[in-house]
Amino acid sequence: MKQITTLLIVFLSNIIIAQENKALIGKWKVIEIFNNDYFYKVENDSIVLSEKMQKLYRNKILQQDYKASIRSDNREVIFEFRNENEFYYFFSEKALFPTFKGTYEIINNLLFLDVTNLANIKIKKEASFYFKDGNLHFTMHLESNNPYNYTLKKL
Repeated sequence: MKQITTLLIVFLSNIIIAQENKALIGKWKVIEIFNNDYFYKVENDSIVLSEKMQKLYRNKILQQDYKASIRSDNREVIFEFRNENEFYYFFSEKALFPTFKGTYEIINNLLFLDVTNLANIKIKKEASFYFKDGNLHFTMHLESNNPYNYTLKKL
């Protein structure tokens, strides 16, 4: 009886992971980014800076320059998850080559990325993720351990 229960748990876990994997497959466009420094809603091009960033960039010109860099870094970003656990990150929908490429693995709603950038530097990242209202939401820690919360829409 114990063996049957164990087999059933393993089987159901594999079905759940396979369903998450299938839901992830495709191209995803960033529609929102939130971190400790700013909130950027791509679809209406609105950026709200944190108090910390408003103090750092005190005058309007510096704030506009910072917002321009946020836009240029994030406005057209595409995440692509393919079959066989292949992952690609494109800086733009028009980009011919991915900025990052590699593989991903899903374990208990965590996404483990093993990628290489254009400079051939290997990077390993971990992200938590979930689906809500047809969108993919995930959180990844990037530079200075600042968590980036992404909302992506499937293309």
